[in-house]
Amino acid sequence: MDSVLTDLAQGAFKLAMQLLQQPADAHDVLQEAAVVAVSHPGAPKARSDEFRPWFFRVVRNKAIDRLREQKRKNHEELVEETIAAGENHGPEDTLQQSQLQQQVQVALAKLSLDQREIILLKDFHGFAYADIAAILDIPKGTVMSRLHRARLALREHLIPYMVRNDYE
Repeated sequence: MDSVLTDLAQGAFKLAMQLLQQPADAHDVLQEAAVVAVSHPGAPKARSDEFRPWFFRVVRNKAIDRLREQKRKNHEELVEETIAAGENHGPEDTLQQSQLQQQVQVALAKLSLDQREIILLKDFHGFAYADIAAILDIPKGTVMSRLHRARLALREHLIPYMVRNDYE
């Protein structure tokens, strides 16, 4: 598999993990999405600009189907994947980065699925507004307004951590 397809598969798997929180479920979703990509007569060509957003949309839809299925079965809360650690320079930096990751993870988990996924697609996966619109099947303007509201909600959930850390 060449690097473009490897990057695509890794990004799609990461999105599935962030939405599902279970490696086995994420692998299953990725396999189901790959089957759709290979067998769907209307799928864009794998090397085209349209393929990446289309494929992420398939992964997202499969993940949401699985979440709905899980919710019906056991009504468990969803928890997000730990954000990849940034550069660390020492033990204090490592501790601070770990605490920040946990705080962001908790704050993301408090958001609705719609808010979480739009932040994940834009801020963690780097999709353009037009691509997010294609993945979520909503207008570009809706992407921008939802992202703004989702970021405000995330900020509200992070404020208690920021205030507490300022006084420690």
